[in-house]
Amino acid sequence: MHQTKPSNFQNREQNKAMARILMVLSSFASSRPDFGISELSQHLGMTKNMVHRAIKTLVEQDYVMRDSTGQRYQLGFRVLELQNAAAPEPSFRALCAPALQDIHAITGETVSLTVRALDYSVFIDGIETRKPAVWRLQIGALRPLHANATGHVFLSCETDAEVAAYIARHEHDASPAPDEACNAARLWQDIADIRRRGYAANLRPGLVPMTALAFPIWDAAQSVHGVLSVGGPKERFEPQLPGLLADILAIIEALCQRSRLYAAHAAGSEITL
Repeated sequence: MHQTKPSNFQNREQNKAMARILMVLSSFASSRPDFGISELSQHLGMTKNMVHRAIKTLVEQDYVMRDSTGQRYQLGFRVLELQNAAAPEPSFRALCAPALQDIHAITGETVSLTVRALDYSVFIDGIETRKPAVWRLQIGALRPLHANATGHVFLSCETDAEVAAYIARHEHDASPAPDEACNAARLWQDIADIRRRGYAANLRPGLVPMTALAFPIWDAAQSVHGVLSVGGPKERFEPQLPGLLADILAIIEALCQRSRLYAAHAAGSEITL
């Protein structure tokens, strides 16, 4: 049977459709975590119908996925196949450095980056404010997970059974300060608050009370790479938060979009003691 070859018109239409699909996919290579159909239509100058067809193809091929609302779209895990396997993985510090700088720039306060080492958190990077009453960074310092907001974020990402096992290991530990003791009731409450809110917001008492926010940074397997924190004196930092929180959360979400391209062990955010 004679097989009719595709016409030049058909080839041109297929090429246009492919170009539209690539344009839509390229839109996700930005600092924005997700898009809706209308936003992509306006952004690309395409009709909603064109965008919808392109998105449908990308979703079917797992390059794009719907978010939890079902109304917006974000990159899918198949984009990992597009990476150059020979390219070196970024270090976790290099991956997070722009977010540290951005959050420090808008808050003026100390920001820090922490990873987990067994039952401890370890400070590996940060930027210290030059303002009075500074939240001091101690790069390389180990802190028990129950002792600060950063550790509470790590624990909040564990199962309840794993949290209970941690408490059993440490509830009788000697502590240098009463507020750093492993208080099971307080720890469970903080963990519940973090799971509900998505990040920690803690007040550390002292001669100068300090307020800290701590955000989990997720990897490709939905495990936690590490935690990014920002903190400063309560009287100076808290009044800023209503106007800054949305911007901070946007920076964290953009960072998580980048960090989800890598497994935690590949990006160097795991430490074994």
